Amino acid sequence: MPENITQDPGEDSLEEELERERREHALIDEEKLGMDELEEERLKREHLKRERQPGAPAAR
Repeated sequence: MPENITQDPGEDSLEEELERERREHALIDEEKLGMDELEEERLKREHLKRERQPGAPAAR
């Protein structure tokens, strides 16, 4: 007679919940990274605009 191996129903849902949280944190990290890159690009554009304004010293 084969033994029936059963898992605790709460155990599976706990693993699923942990995996879901890992994915959410990864997405949040990606969003933060994307925001940082966008902010960096914005700052570069602002810096270039200031360099190109009349009366501003020429960039070397």
